Amino acid sequence: MTVDINLVKKYLRIDDGYTDEDDLIQMMINNAITYIENAGVVIDETNTKQMQLMQLLVLVLVSDWYENRTLTTDKTSEKVRDIVQSILFQLKY
Repeated sequence: MTVDINLVKKYLRIDDGYTDEDDLIQMMINNAITYIENAGVVIDETNTKQMQLMQLLVLVLVSDWYENRTLTTDKTSEKVRDIVQSILFQLKY
């Protein structure tokens, strides 16, 4: 599974011309996919609905990680955690 970095940057509201953090964003994308796989989701790239839901989950994860790069937690991150668990449940079952 791949998620285009330009889509993620658009979701994060980062200008396409700004490339200073592309390595960081790509690392987050790769780790989001690994996170999903490690959660027990079997990726079926022929399943369009699953791929769309997984892409959304990658966007949510990367957005949360990118915007909350400090060691403190806030309510936004806690809300995201609930969303992530819900999407992972849907993908697994």
